[in-house]
Amino acid sequence: MNTTKNICIKTGAALIFLLASSILVYAQNNKLETDKGIAAAIAAYDADVRFAILQASQYPQVLMQLQKNQTETMTSFQRMVGKFRRKKQEWFYTLTRYPDLVHKLANLPRGQSQNAVYKLLPNQNPDLQEAAWKLYKGEQKSLAKVDNLRIAAEQEFDQRISHVHGAARDAFHRLHTMPDVLTLLTNNIDLTTRLGEHYRNNPAQVSNSLTALHDNLEVQNEQEVASFKKQMESDPKAMKELNEAASAYSSYGYNNPYYYGYPYSYWFGYPYWYPYPMWYPGVYWYGPGFYFGIGGLYGFPSYGFSFWFYNGGYYQRYPNLYRRFGTYYRTNIVANRMTTTVNRGFMGVANAHYTGGVRLKSLTSPSLYSRQSGQFRQSGSTVTRHVNANIYHAQSWGGAGARPNALGGFHGGISRGGGRR
Repeated sequence: MNTTKNICIKTGAALIFLLASSILVYAQNNKLETDKGIAAAIAAYDADVRFAILQASQYPQVLMQLQKNQTETMTSFQRMVGKFRRKKQEWFYTLTRYPDLVHKLANLPRGQSQNAVYKLLPNQNPDLQEAAWKLYKGEQKSLAKVDNLRIAAEQEFDQRISHVHGAARDAFHRLHTMPDVLTLLTNNIDLTTRLGEHYRNNPAQVSNSLTALHDNLEVQNEQEVASFKKQMESDPKAMKELNEAASAYSSYGYNNPYYYGYPYSYWFGYPYWYPYPMWYPGVYWYGPGFYFGIGGLYGFPSYGFSFWFYNGGYYQRYPNLYRRFGTYYRTNIVANRMTTTVNRGFMGVANAHYTGGVRLKSLTSPSLYSRQSGQFRQSGSTVTRHVNANIYHAQSWGGAGARPNALGGFHGGISRGGGRR
């Protein structure tokens, strides 16, 4: 039993190391170059998030003030925890994802039992348990300082948005819980400003254009999932190994639902030693991305599963699945088909495995896909050699008519369903 556990720990550590060295596929470089770029980044989110972004974009001065406040708070926090060893710093960063818990622990009377601390936790994730207990027991004064930093930042935040109208104020509160989106806007303040001007001058046109692009992303995803399903179900041996690989992946602990929904704090940032922006720890590993139900296979391999499969060397255990994955990858490349939101993680990892990382192709025009015809249409003249998990390029703010949509927004590396349409 201990031997198996040790193997799992070593394997997990090796994969984390590989992830750090191969993160190009999902590195969210939030510096965009064009109005089309920021439109495309926004389009992948749900309608209610897009609405919040458009509302906030009309107040670039507020966004710049928030970024200044964030920088100051983050600097103070890093200076405070930087004196500790890395493990303890990780505990602090873990707790910043749960501001209410930090406040409770900072004000909890001394001498409480471990069980009493655990009862305060929003979930019983082992990492959270360790961080909460260790810091309450040995660094409660530091927790109080962190809590005070957050409170001061929140008060400044409330003051900055106090003069904006109701809908925009609500938008800022919404985006405050989505640090990846807020930093996308502040890191591209010139583009955000122009976005706000476009929206102020013609709100219907901008909203409809983003909705159209969002819907086209949905169409692409549906078509890619159907293509993958068809290819896989033509190979029963590969399907059997896919099921086995999914079970093996989950057994290594990469199916932990506690991580999702608790980003690092906007005010304190993600750990400074990360080589790439990762506001949602663990989501890249969340589930294999597909499941088997009535009617067969549903979904598409996630980035985490694909990374585990190829870079962890597990492809050697599943030769039929490996061969089928290779066929799907080469079919996409040879047919000049584009990477989409749903298959981008797999294609990026597979691309690095088979070619050493030659850049893939991604969509530049939403008109290449049409729900009405149900056909997948491509034009070789409309592609660009660029890979970024967060970017698609629209034609223009008014380049396409609005269509209803149901695709969940691309949030921290995975799709989320629901939300206003």
